[in-house]
Order: sequence, then structure tokens, then C-alpha cells
Amino acid sequence: MFSFDYVRSVFDFLTDISILCIITGCLIFLLGFCGCLGALRENTCLIKTYCFTLCALFLGQAAGAVYIFFKSSEFKDVFIKTLQEELVPLYTEKADKKTLVDWVQSQMKCCGMSNDGYKDWNNNAYYNCSKFNRSPLACAVPHSCCITQDTVYNGVPNILCGANSLNEKVQGSTDNIYMVGCVSAVMQVVQLNLPIVGGVIIGLAIPQILGIVLSRTLDGQITDQLDRWKRMNLM
Repeated sequence: MFSFDYVRSVFDFLTDISILCIITGCLIFLLGFCGCLGALRENTCLIKTYCFTLCALFLGQAAGAVYIFFKSSEFKDVFIKTLQEELVPLYTEKADKKTLVDWVQSQMKCCGMSNDGYKDWNNNAYYNCSKFNRSPLACAVPHSCCITQDTVYNGVPNILCGANSLNEKVQGSTDNIYMVGCVSAVMQVVQLNLPIVGGVIIGLAIPQILGIVLSRTLDGQITDQLDRWKRMNLM
């Protein structure tokens, strides 16, 4: 369920799966419509729109990749800060963010977002480990941080499996949770699977390049044919 009442920033809007799917679907439909109708009706205006839009998307992706490569440390810091401010504090308040965080932490075997790892959960009002916090979840971490999940019932996780993980006075409190932050965990996975990541990038780039080349070729052929007809009519 989406509601504008819960939107505080652009991040909230763009990370909503329903909105993201709607925007992506509309863009793909409009782009495909221009390319398909342009080729069917031999309309050079629509074909050029399709070609130039694909070029803009491809160049934007390339520019973004180059920027991230050369400004990787700055980008990582901004990205981590955004995740810390938008995901961790709102984990217990918004179901979509809770689902996203739980999925990432369980799949990537991580806890928290930054290099501080599980300690990021001190930034959540319900989990922070302070003497003023009277929440039953105080000093704990989400159940998705737990290495071994002692499920209460089938499909019902024990949300207190990470109890006292943030309490440094309790010995062995972190034995059953992942310590590394999720951004670092993702970076490790990417570095260990660079050939696969490279293959995915090439796989995404090839269809775009083919679309640009073929649409430009078709536009040139139609323009040449129109020029021939004009010369024939003048004769």
C-alpha cells in the first residue's frame, strides 16, 4: 500500500516498489511504443526519439559508472549515510523498509549498514541501548541479523534472538549475530564475483547499443529513400 502521507523525501518515493515499477513500466512502454510505431510507419521523428532516448540512457549509465568508479569512496560515504538515515531509524515504523532490510541482512549475512555493522541499530529508537529506552527491544538487533534463527513457530521468527547484542557489558552477546555491515558485505560479494558482474553489465549494454545502431541505420535508410523519391519527382 502506498500513501503520500508517508513520503518524507525523494528516497521514500523512489524506494517504494509499486512506484518504482510504475515509473519503469511507463518509461519502457513509451520508449518501446516510439520504436515500434516508428519502424512500422517509417516515421523518422519517432525513430529519432527512440534512438536519442536510448543514447541518453546509455550515456547516463556510462557517466554514472565512471563517476562511481573515480569517486567510489565519496559515493560510498553518501550512500551509507543515506541508508543509515532512511532505513535504520524507520525500520520499526514502515513495513516496506522493514521487509527490505530483513531481506538484505538475511541474504547478505550482514547487520546494519555502515562499517560499524550491528552498532548502527543504536540509531533506532526501539533498539538503541540507552538507560532511557524502555522498549522490550532495547539493546537488541533485528532477527534478520541472527546467524541461527530459533523460530518460535513455523514461519514465526523469534524477534529477540539478538537480545542484548548492543550491550557491551554482556559477554558473548554478539556470538549469534552477523557483525559486518551490509554495504561492506555487498562490496565483498561484488569483488568476489567480478566476472559475473562484468558479464551482467555487458549483457545490459549490448541490447542498448544494438537498439541505437539499428534505429540509426533504419532512420538513415528511410531518409535516403525519401531523398530518392524527391529527386525522382523533381525529374
